[in-house]
Amino acid sequence: METDVCTRRTFLRKIGGASFAGVFAGSACASRALAATPYGSNERNGGVAQTVLGPLDASKLGFTLPHEHVAETSDVLKRWPRTWGGRAEFVAKAVDKMKLVRAAGVRTIVDLSPYDTDRDIRFLEEVSRKSGLNVIACTGQRFFPPISHVEMPSRTLEGLADFFGREADQGIDGTNIKAGVIKIGIGAKLPTDLEEIGLRAAARTSKATGLPIRIHTAAALRAGESIAVILEDENLNPTRVSFDHSDDTGDMDYFFGLAKRGYSLSMDHVHRGRSPKFKPSYERRAECIKLLVDAGFADKIFLSQDSEFGGALLPEKAREWRETTPWDPSEGLFFITRNLVPYLRKIGVPDPDIHIITVENPRRFFSRT
Repeated sequence: METDVCTRRTFLRKIGGASFAGVFAGSACASRALAATPYGSNERNGGVAQTVLGPLDASKLGFTLPHEHVAETSDVLKRWPRTWGGRAEFVAKAVDKMKLVRAAGVRTIVDLSPYDTDRDIRFLEEVSRKSGLNVIACTGQRFFPPISHVEMPSRTLEGLADFFGREADQGIDGTNIKAGVIKIGIGAKLPTDLEEIGLRAAARTSKATGLPIRIHTAAALRAGESIAVILEDENLNPTRVSFDHSDDTGDMDYFFGLAKRGYSLSMDHVHRGRSPKFKPSYERRAECIKLLVDAGFADKIFLSQDSEFGGALLPEKAREWRETTPWDPSEGLFFITRNLVPYLRKIGVPDPDIHIITVENPRRFFSRT
């Protein structure tokens, strides 16, 4: 039968080593998959975002950093001895730092630390309330090391979808604090069977709750292409999905292929390009943003830093690699506002497009109903 030949797995293998645009142009299987995907059928047109302090008119999100980690709290606290004042002092220092971030023009931070990375939802609520900075927390699952000591809630599609949905609609860890986004972390080129279950669970939760999805992807391996096939098989609207860490490649064919289909691209590792250890270079990453803007895709771009805010408060000897690489860790909290945005202006990205990227895109993306 034709369906035996044209399977999703066959299609994934086909796109594994080929151009996204080229495969979809010549694949009858892909054409039928596209035709069967009602991209506008589950569009959410409302204007309410879910923060840790409750629902918020999305127009009040303002300048938003959509991929950060305020603190993988339990782990940070292990490196924050009681002699420094313990949790109370850590909260105070985090609040002080977040007030400075707010003073720099940022109004909202999206914390993409799911339950398995020592998420502390009460900590997020406290620092948001005391700093005046909006915080959006996530539900979801990271499927790559380091593996948390926390037991995975389920390994079935129905079980994971139920868990994600409860954190979105009922609350997280026995609180009434609800998730405002779904995060899935996948580290390889092709999803494993378990990762596929996670992606499908996220897609079904997104359609049921109106929450968007942000996906950690290996952009250098063009991983967004294989992930997109699974999401489209679930009839998920691509406008509800962001492929994060996209700037870890400079492949414009990859970017254009995904953006033309409606997916968003989060450029949140641009600062890493300043280190010789990481490719592409800082300049190339910024150039790719400009090329996307020039091609009319400003509405498909996010800017963030993937910074671990809590770790930046630790002394030098206690920091991990994310805070000890050649860039200034304190600068990491302000990289977008102090460095990248001025550089984008310098190379010709217009202010109206910067506003679309930093304010309008988050407003639209994080609107739930």
